[in-house]
Order: sequence, then C-alpha cells, then structure tokens
Amino acid sequence: MLHEFNEKELSITEDGAPILTCYHGGDVTCPPYLHPLYAPNGQVVTDDTSIGHQHPPGICFTRRTVNDAQLNHGEITRDTEASSARLSIVTTWKKSAEPFLIETYTMDVHPRQTEVQVLDIEISLQALQDSLEFTDNTGLGYLAVDMEYRKAADADGRLGESEVNGNISVWGTLCGLTAAEQEAVGVAIFPHPMNGETTFLAKDASFGFLFAQATPFTLDAGETRTLRYRVLAYTGDLFTFDVWGHHQDYIG
Repeated sequence: MLHEFNEKELSITEDGAPILTCYHGGDVTCPPYLHPLYAPNGQVVTDDTSIGHQHPPGICFTRRTVNDAQLNHGEITRDTEASSARLSIVTTWKKSAEPFLIETYTMDVHPRQTEVQVLDIEISLQALQDSLEFTDNTGLGYLAVDMEYRKAADADGRLGESEVNGNISVWGTLCGLTAAEQEAVGVAIFPHPMNGETTFLAKDASFGFLFAQATPFTLDAGETRTLRYRVLAYTGDLFTFDVWGHHQDYIG
C-alpha cells in the first residue's frame, strides 16, 4: 500500500487504486474522518457534505459531551503518525492549558478483497486528572454518499430506518444504489463485543446516516477505555453480500 501524507490528509492506495483519504488536520474543530472511502468496485461510499447535515462527515468517531459539556476545541493538540497500512492520531484535550483527556485513534487498513474493503478502527480514551463521564452520542458514525433505494438494516433482521433506529444490535449496515452509477454498495459497522451493548441510530430517508452509539460510561482518573470497530465497505446488497459471515470472522 502507498501513502500520500501531509499536515491535513493521508491518502492510501493499493496497486494504484484509491482506498481512502483520512482528514486529520487543518480545522481543529473538526474531528478526524475518512472521506472518500472506496468500495472495491471503485465507488465512493462516503459523503462529507455539511450543509443541512447535523452529523459529522464520512466515517467519524465522535463524543458529543464529556461531564455534560461540549469539549473546547480551542486548546487541543494533535499528532499524527503513519506507517505501512496503519495510521495513529493522538489528540490531547486541555482545559486552562492543563491536559485532561488523551484520545488515541488508530486505524489498520486490510488488503482489498474482491467484494469488500475492511478497516479496523480503535479509539482509546484516557482520563488524566479527574473522572470523566461520557454520556451522549459517543461512537462511530457513517454519512453515506447519495444513494437510491437506501436501507438500513441490523443483525436482528430489522430493515429500514423506523425499525433499526434506537435499537441495540451487534452490527448495523446501510446500503443502496449509487445515484449516478446505479452500483449496489454498502457500509457495515461492527462494534467489538468488548465495547458492550451498542445502540444503532439510523436515517435512510432524507439522507443516509448510521451511528453505532456506545452505552454511557465514566472513566476514573488514570483509567483508559478502548472502543473497537470493524468497518466494511462492500459491493452488493443484503441479499448478495454475507454481512453475518464477515461479522463471525471479526469476533471469531
């Protein structure tokens, strides 16, 4: 795999074909995110449109509130390292110049397969001086490219926004036909069982969004909590692509 790396973005290709670009710098108010992410057939599966969207772009990890307050982006520092197919981003959150939270984002990119591109994402959160309570919208989200016949689904057989939204499941997916090319593509999010129960929040009508929300948790001073996810960008739909089989490969 080859990398193009600068202070704002990291792009990864394999045999000349693009796999993804990770935005990690520039605007500190924006968390690191993956866009574009490509399915093996070359179709882009992510969107980074912010106009009219209340959700973060691409594939993105967020934590909306810590100790019932929004984090202040004005005092963060962020360091990024890349080697082979691995990326590491360390963000240090500060209050009055004193660090209180270290967030480490690590991504491993698997070799591309015929039907699927696999990413493993790990987020470690370390409380430094005081206990920290993560209560609202902590997890991994996916903002989808414009699709037709777009549908969310989960591991419990629920299909459609009204069924998937707000329910606990071991995985969730969002798939459809790309609007321009009419290619069947999808993205699945597998939270690792060690994360605990995950609630999936889904929108597939006005636009496509899927969010794997972790159960609220508290970190004592000096404690670290790690959340792990596998992300699949696949070609096909729920009838032709074996999401369950890939999930078994992950947890097995």
